[in-house]
Amino acid sequence: MDRSVLLRAVDEAFAETGADTPPWPDPHADREPADEEYSRCLDPAKYRVLAARAEAWTRALCGLGLAREERIPRAAGALWRGEPAVSVDEAVRLWPLGSAGAVPLLFGFGAIDGVPRTVLTVGAGEPAVPAALVPDCGCDACDDGSAGILEVLDEAVLAVVTGEFVHVDAGRGRTITALHDGWSAADWERPLPGVGGALEQARAGTSPYDVVVGRAWETV
Repeated sequence: MDRSVLLRAVDEAFAETGADTPPWPDPHADREPADEEYSRCLDPAKYRVLAARAEAWTRALCGLGLAREERIPRAAGALWRGEPAVSVDEAVRLWPLGSAGAVPLLFGFGAIDGVPRTVLTVGAGEPAVPAALVPDCGCDACDDGSAGILEVLDEAVLAVVTGEFVHVDAGRGRTITALHDGWSAADWERPLPGVGGALEQARAGTSPYDVVVGRAWETV
């Protein structure tokens, strides 16, 4: 499935799902954050734009015949391979329909300051590993507008749906996560193999580590 086709369908759905969650500009475009902004979030509800975007992805993927939806009111720990960085209160899992070897997509919703559906963990696989956490910090100082966090969300989902997502776990917190055109790693040091080689092994099915990698989603 072409990325532009997917994003166009998502944007069309988002015009409806995001009607009550307006975007906002970078409040620090021309200034440094004030000291007091590091310990507060005056308007956590604005981050519900992430849940609205996730709902747009859900409608688009189901509407295109790529997935079926499973809503999980109380997200059990069995949904995840490890405890998510932020507590998840509810989840939506999307099961790919038309491609053997494709992995499911998971949206896990949490709260900032008790306001529900303001933190989103994007997961891949069953049980899921994290593909993205948005926002990665909810304080006002780290707020650089809604465009950036929506892009992070979109790129994580696209990586899963197009089959570009790779997650390698060597244990003891040593992981690599690769999306469309980049990767991030945690505690990945020698004597472990280089990141490039580890990703090649994962894609080839020859990795000695725990791996999540899937094929592109296709219509039935």
